[in-house]
Amino acid sequence: MASKWTMAALLAAGMASAVAQDGAPPQGQPPPGGGRRFGRPPERDPASVDLTQLSYQRVEIETQSLKARKASLGVYLPIDYTAPANAQRHYPLVLWLHGLSEDDRDFHFGGARVVDEQIATGKLAQCIVVAVATPRASLYLNGEPAGDVRDYVTKDIPNWLATNHRVSTERGDLALMGVSLGGMAALCFALSEPDRFATVATHSAATFPDDPAQLPEPHRSTVERYGDRMGWTALLGRPIDAEKFAAINPTSLALRTRSIGALRLYFDAGTADHYGFGPANEELAKVLTAQGLPHTFRLIEGGKHSWGGGTLQAALVESLAFVDAGFSKRSAAQRAKPAGG
Repeated sequence: MASKWTMAALLAAGMASAVAQDGAPPQGQPPPGGGRRFGRPPERDPASVDLTQLSYQRVEIETQSLKARKASLGVYLPIDYTAPANAQRHYPLVLWLHGLSEDDRDFHFGGARVVDEQIATGKLAQCIVVAVATPRASLYLNGEPAGDVRDYVTKDIPNWLATNHRVSTERGDLALMGVSLGGMAALCFALSEPDRFATVATHSAATFPDDPAQLPEPHRSTVERYGDRMGWTALLGRPIDAEKFAAINPTSLALRTRSIGALRLYFDAGTADHYGFGPANEELAKVLTAQGLPHTFRLIEGGKHSWGGGTLQAALVESLAFVDAGFSKRSAAQRAKPAGG
């Protein structure tokens, strides 16, 4: 079982990261997301990411689930999507959930090229990939100050894509992926609604021991100090309500889950993750095994937390192979021909 200190450090670090977006420096910890210090990095040219198999566009969509009534998505379509020969072709869908202090652009500069390369080599079937951007400091929950974020991700985005793009309707062709807090959300959705997605694959997911009362006083104070500001106190209570916490914490959900049906579940974390998510994900894997819930877990020796650490890109190759293996036979046949092949 992860130590009391581990859980406290992870929660405190998450709070510190969120506060950093307002300009207040975190105390002694870099924010998750590859070592970014405060807020977003300087804007970079999206065209600097060389993609040969995917076209990229950042779009804004309307949604009734969020109070802003709109949100951004990074949409990646197969490069020959508009070719007349493909007019009747439908593609599997992969949704990507970012970590705290990130948005869809972090995936573009961190992971899009990896996806493109896997398609180019024929190791990943042609697919539609969508990088989600959620409101600031979101826990991917309904009832947040920004609105019903979970419904936006799990319902509104798939519905918008089904209306505006040729997305496959076969069960095996819907995959959800994420990193850090986005990984936590993806695992939460998977374990609480295992029929919604066919495959869920995460990296460095935030997951904690089952009992929030394990927080020692110094870290409890950190949570209480910033919980109101981030809107998290209203969601989880003060002190943290064990039942509310169990509804979003992957390890808690795993302890209460008896079956995940046909859901395919993959997750990994690194031994050099500076938030301690390696041991935390190991514990999640043990719980899933004890519960008899099928899954694939990889503890990556030397693996770091997010894009800036340089190891997530290699881990993404493995998770994409897992995602690809779940695609329907029709989608699996839609592969780019490798150069010289």
